[in-house]
Amino acid sequence: MNMRVLFAAALAASALAAPLSSLAGSADFNLGAVSLYKDRGVDQDGRNESVRPAIQGGVDYTFDSGFYVGNWNSTGRFGNADLEVDAKGGYRTQLSRNLGIDAGYIHYFYPGEGSSNSGEVYAGLQYRRLGLKVYRGMRQDVNKNDMYYRVDYAHPLMDRLDVTLGAGYQTYDATSLRNKFDYSVGLDYALGKHVTLSSAVVGANRRHDVNDGSRDPRFVVGAGARF
Repeated sequence: MNMRVLFAAALAASALAAPLSSLAGSADFNLGAVSLYKDRGVDQDGRNESVRPAIQGGVDYTFDSGFYVGNWNSTGRFGNADLEVDAKGGYRTQLSRNLGIDAGYIHYFYPGEGSSNSGEVYAGLQYRRLGLKVYRGMRQDVNKNDMYYRVDYAHPLMDRLDVTLGAGYQTYDATSLRNKFDYSVGLDYALGKHVTLSSAVVGANRRHDVNDGSRDPRFVVGAGARF
């Protein structure tokens, strides 16, 4: 893990948030760590190991109008890059007390592995604890016209403890790639007002389409703080 690069990204995010704080809105910072960074059921590391800790964090700024900008970063292994830097912007609002919508654009940067940089447009619905989001890839020769559909649900088991369920379906524009399904089943425990502990089994099908075990089911634990 390149901690200096992660620190630089976090510093840049804080510098961005500073001038925004003078505008009408609110900032939300997050920082955490996981035993393994899985994205859409796939290990974000080049090694076939179930424990490869990653440090993650970022900042979101939401204007009173409903528009927002944000940054999120994670260590990992992405070709020659050891950091993922995400930048996003969009709009969200509540249509009713229980129903909200969200739409925007997110760009993925991999310092040192620019050929992997890409972007997606997205749109989503949130009904109480049930969320649905759709992403469409935008970069030619990387992910253009790829589609990803994601549904997530959190159900309270008891005070401060939720069971979390998630499923995703990825379609590829390239005919050489087969569509895949990913899943997650876990528990979230609110350890006070700002800190959450998490554990989940995460994986994907089409495991034999890759030879590095990256789609194997893994037990992932983590801790995160929002402030």
